[in-house]
Amino acid sequence: MSALTDLNNEIALCRQCEIVKTRTKSVPGEGAENAEIMFIGEAPGWHEDQQGRPFIDRRDSFWTNYWLPLT
Repeated sequence: MSALTDLNNEIALCRQCEIVKTRTKSVPGEGAENAEIMFIGEAPGWHEDQQGRPFIDRRDSFWTNYWLPLT
């Protein structure tokens, strides 16, 4: 396992903040471990929580149509 995979597992098991009381899934992030750029969000919204993926809106349009083609 990689350090990022270990961190994702640790996030999924974490119970130290208020988010754990209302979350459905953890949203640690996704993408290449050797990426040159990283986007950091403040906290997962409802759509992110439901899917367990970051930067999702009800249409998934911002991430899919703008950022993914750049990767």
